Amino acid sequence: MSSATEPSADKTGQLFVRRSTGLVREASALDATIFNAVFSAPVGATLAWGVFFALTAFPGADLVAATLWALVLNVPILVMMSLLASSMPKTGGDYVWVSRILSPPAALVSNFGAAFSAIIGATFWARYFPVFALGPVLVTLGTIFDSHSLISAGTHLQTDKGWIFVGGLGMIVLMTGILIAGTRATFRWQNTFWIIASLGTLLALVVLLFSSKGSFISHFNELSAKFGGKGDSYNSVISTAKAQDAHPKAFGSATTPAIFVIMTFMIWNWWSVYLSGELKSASNRNRQMGIMFGALGWNVIGLIAGVLLIYKVAGYQFMVAANTAPNAAYVLPTGPFFHFFAGLAVNSNVLTTIIVASFLFWSLPAMVGNTFMPVRTVFAWSFDRLLPERFANVSERFHSPVPAILLVMTLVTAMLAWSVVATTFQTLLALGVLAGIVCIAIVCVAAFVFPRRRRELYVGSPANVSLGGIPVLQITAVLSFLVVAFLTWETLHYPALALSGNAGHRWYVPAFMLGIVVVGLLIYYVARAVRRSQGVDIDLVYRELPPD
Repeated sequence: MSSATEPSADKTGQLFVRRSTGLVREASALDATIFNAVFSAPVGATLAWGVFFALTAFPGADLVAATLWALVLNVPILVMMSLLASSMPKTGGDYVWVSRILSPPAALVSNFGAAFSAIIGATFWARYFPVFALGPVLVTLGTIFDSHSLISAGTHLQTDKGWIFVGGLGMIVLMTGILIAGTRATFRWQNTFWIIASLGTLLALVVLLFSSKGSFISHFNELSAKFGGKGDSYNSVISTAKAQDAHPKAFGSATTPAIFVIMTFMIWNWWSVYLSGELKSASNRNRQMGIMFGALGWNVIGLIAGVLLIYKVAGYQFMVAANTAPNAAYVLPTGPFFHFFAGLAVNSNVLTTIIVASFLFWSLPAMVGNTFMPVRTVFAWSFDRLLPERFANVSERFHSPVPAILLVMTLVTAMLAWSVVATTFQTLLALGVLAGIVCIAIVCVAAFVFPRRRRELYVGSPANVSLGGIPVLQITAVLSFLVVAFLTWETLHYPALALSGNAGHRWYVPAFMLGIVVVGLLIYYVARAVRRSQGVDIDLVYRELPPD
């Protein structure tokens, strides 16, 4: 057949870079479930440094109710994502779906939004190790064992820009080596670290379960006295923050923004879609749903158990007060961290050391999803010829896309260097959630039109499920869009969520989301123009699904 009638992406007539991705389906359902759970809400880390922010930012917030609401809001998103992932189980996730259902430019916007959000997350977890893991652990142990050397070392790791960069860079280098070693090795590291971290968190929950409020108060006051605390430091912390009358209100106005705080972590239980090209039986709809809802259930149970048990021992008013900064009555050099309070409840140096040390292991599993996804994004774009073909190269020994890994980890290192000196990184971190929302919103549109726009593909796919004659995909697409619209509204209505409390910066939200759209479109149209100048029509690629 002549080239005039046969679609051709290059002079050889080959649409894709090659006839096989070179990636191997090595990931199991358990690997993918843990992948989702630690990317979305690594329970111990989220309890230690995440959710209790809502208590002081929004007095009266009920974290248990907010978590249950987050559970409900996640359901349509996960159903939609699992149907699409099982229908087109390819490397690239939403990039493949949206490009084949809607259009390539829309796919670049959605996929860039998710990838940019992940790179911000990867930078956070790299910083997390020195600032929120190793540093606080050393300070906590120094506080417990009355070691000023440990306290000093831990403080430097949290505050010294040089040490923060070195600690974060160490995590990036380690993660780079693990990713290059291949999918199987990556999940072996992820699962091992997750098991250690989870056992430590489970031990903390057990300790809290069998501890009493009286023993916690006694131990807190005793330790505070060593650092200049006077009398009943526990109640002084509460009274200084004026938290005596603080009570959680499940249906109060403070719980509404707390839903966003929880969803900041919990909205990502569908992240395993980016594993679909390397997941065993990825076209099985029930398997995809089991992976996503398994991770969601684990996170919901873990967070609620942790919140209720810390309330049981430390008290709601104390958790509000201890997390209120500054609080002159809180004299301990270590922060009001969940694992520290759990160890303090039992006042056992051995148990405290085990609990606190285990929290060092949350950082690496959380980095896996945040680096794995943008690497597969670069690979998928290159495989479709948007980026230089070398980024689609795969190591024959490890079955890993080494050039794509090195590119992404270089970007993460650059963002880490910037984050160390920038004063706006925390704002960018919060706005990074909105980048993910852009992705989900575009996927909603693709999911809604899928049954009609690509009917030949939809009819024989696992997504072909109806309820009352209406495709489930369309029902969940509408509900999911309402969820992300609600979350976007929350960032505008409650400036403390993403704008550091500055209502005058509300324009950041639409500007940031528009910026994601503009950059995504630029990537596509610039790449398309460059390829056309080389005699390659990349639009032809999107007529077919990529090979395995």
